[in-house]
Amino acid sequence: MKKYYCWRRTLTIISLCLYLILAVSPPAFASIHKYPETAETVMLRSVQSLRDTDDKAWQVVLYKRVKSGVVKSLNLRLVGFPGTEMQHPAALKVAAGNREIGAANDIWNESSLPINVGEYDFKSIITQLESNRPLRLSLPVKGEKETALLVPPFAVREWRLLLDRN
Repeated sequence: MKKYYCWRRTLTIISLCLYLILAVSPPAFASIHKYPETAETVMLRSVQSLRDTDDKAWQVVLYKRVKSGVVKSLNLRLVGFPGTEMQHPAALKVAAGNREIGAANDIWNESSLPINVGEYDFKSIITQLESNRPLRLSLPVKGEKETALLVPPFAVREWRLLLDRN
């Protein structure tokens, strides 16, 4: 009978320890995906669904193309829903708190994307991010006052991880 209580106590302690470990440090859920495009080129992307300050939904995709180990492009694609029309050409202003990070160049004209999509060269912006501080994207939406999209710290962290992956 004494052995039974000893084992029961040991199992209880182990279970409690496992619970505390898992509860204190939950697993990270990264959504960075790698897609081979050619024998030498891969695309890595991070996809988030976020809402702007007017509570409109946006799909936010940061992606980079790597050819033979060299980053060829790092772009941010913003897809507005429903019926949003982006203003083109117009730069995307990026800030972290009160600090202006810069403006990402509009490259929408280089693609055949619909009018509810914005495509921006984000390489110069992402390299300036030193922390996972939330970002504020000032969206150039046609016919509306300034629309802002807040990018939470977990997404910024994922973007910074994407920058370092090949």
